[in-house]
Amino acid sequence: MRSIVLLLSTLLSSALGAQSISGNLNAGSASAALGYGNVDIYRGDKLVASVLTDRHGNFNVRLDTGLYRCVVSYDGYTSSTRMVRVKADEQVDFAVAEKKDATAGGPRTAESRVMRSYAAALDGAEYGSTTEPGVVAGLPPAFGARRRNATAGSGMLTAGEVNDFSKWTQWTDLSADALAGLRKLWGIAPTGRYSLDLQTPNGLPLADATVRLALADGTVLYRARTDNTGKAELWASLDAADTTDAGDLRVEAEYAGRTLHVEHAQPFSTATNRLVLDVPCGPSDVVDVAFVVDATGSMQDEIDFLKAEMNDIIYRSKKLGDQLNFRFANVFYRDVGAGEEYTTRTMDFTRVLSTAVHFITGQRADNGGDTPEAVEIALDSAINGLSWSVSARARILFLMLDAGPHLTPAVKQRMRELAAQAAAKGIRIVPVAASGTEKSTEYLMRTLAMATNGSYTFLTDHSGVGNPHMAPSTDQYDLESLNSLLVRILKSFTYMPDCQQQLPELALEYPDSTVSMAALPDSATAVPESGPAHTTINWRYWPNPTTGLVHITADAMIPELYVTDLSGKVLHVLKDISANSTVELDLGAHATGIYLLRCPVGDGWASGKVVLQRG
Repeated sequence: MRSIVLLLSTLLSSALGAQSISGNLNAGSASAALGYGNVDIYRGDKLVASVLTDRHGNFNVRLDTGLYRCVVSYDGYTSSTRMVRVKADEQVDFAVAEKKDATAGGPRTAESRVMRSYAAALDGAEYGSTTEPGVVAGLPPAFGARRRNATAGSGMLTAGEVNDFSKWTQWTDLSADALAGLRKLWGIAPTGRYSLDLQTPNGLPLADATVRLALADGTVLYRARTDNTGKAELWASLDAADTTDAGDLRVEAEYAGRTLHVEHAQPFSTATNRLVLDVPCGPSDVVDVAFVVDATGSMQDEIDFLKAEMNDIIYRSKKLGDQLNFRFANVFYRDVGAGEEYTTRTMDFTRVLSTAVHFITGQRADNGGDTPEAVEIALDSAINGLSWSVSARARILFLMLDAGPHLTPAVKQRMRELAAQAAAKGIRIVPVAASGTEKSTEYLMRTLAMATNGSYTFLTDHSGVGNPHMAPSTDQYDLESLNSLLVRILKSFTYMPDCQQQLPELALEYPDSTVSMAALPDSATAVPESGPAHTTINWRYWPNPTTGLVHITADAMIPELYVTDLSGKVLHVLKDISANSTVELDLGAHATGIYLLRCPVGDGWASGKVVLQRG
């Protein structure tokens, strides 16, 4: 009898949560559909869901029963609001009117056409997995062909990532002499890394806590915010000329009006500092994303493609989760001097996707002349000029450029200050290096990423778009389409478990139990302890999901297996895993989340995912 009651209860709960609001957004008729418009659902004053219409203006939001306020928004049109009581599957259509352009005195039909053409382009823009020979999954079918005269579209640019947090020891891919020269050139070098992990007693990560690294007398050396995994990265100094020993340090964390301390903090080379705070669950759903883009003449070969990618990234990020409240901002910049049309051109944060798309689409590359550009002015406009959310799950700044700032003492000092200011506000900088980027700029951009808990990305020659691209100073990286790479980074920077320890479905293309990888003839992994050489290596791990312990076994020796969070940040390194033996990995000290087991192979990585669910 009890089992029947439980079954009926489950079915009733499912039925109660199976309702929805569906409808169409248009400009007065079905033939004037407004594709990729915003649909926001409120319960009282709380935003409970935010979705986009498809290219035909249709939308669907699954909801519990109750009374909701449904608000639709589209750039150039008057927003519309409707109260809807959800009892079953409700149908609500919206016909919105174009605003009159205050300047021109007429409707903004040109911008409407831009968005509709963009919506049509997106409909065929995404590239999925393929089994065609020579085609890389996630890359366009014309991958590898020279397409310098191709029409700009999303999914065409190819890229890679160097995440310096994915290495147990930073900068090992640069020679000591080269590294010393670059540090002296820019005067910036993050040194003295301290990491903090902040979570609840049952293992939920606490995001956006204010964290300080301080001397024993209270003098603050560095400020940061915890990320979506509950971790903060702090540095004793960013000044390359600073050789003083900071001595005994403490880490302070402030969250929900409470402050905790770690006395005698341990540097990352020794351990990760951990704090547990018993506070109610309730992570912020706000995600701020800003694009800062070099629009000088040297970017002409790629800027139209980058604009298409940015628009696609905005659209795809908005689809990551109905509960995430995305806001977008843009800063396009050139240089200071005579002949420049502008130094910076800014669009502050907006929740309306079509507004961001229209702004980006209207920009073009021009002027410049010399190699250095007004990077520090653009970053200042973004970091200190945009209205970043006071409370947020993530704040991400994509910096797209092909040249660094001017090499003057004042500018170099300003770059250090801006990196520290971004870290203090929880703004994670993700540079995107375009064609023409030099080694010195690569170093500076990787430094900005490290100082702000970000990651460095770069375009490659594989797309055939634009001028030649410099090979990065690194050993392994995975080749991806740029928009897929940046959306992957957005996923890794924004996902969090809910209060019931459940993780969102991220559609990650990683195996979850068995990983197969090629064994290189000259690799130590190619020959097991006994028997013939392997052409492939298979390693298995279980259980998955896990509450802490993971067992790993391989059919050939694996010299190094890296354990990282979803962004690739190294947490553990397992060395010399013998063939046909089982090793035990304990993730129990970490917060609920998705973790990767990564093994270097050739120029890339073989990876599998593990889901950790605590509590």
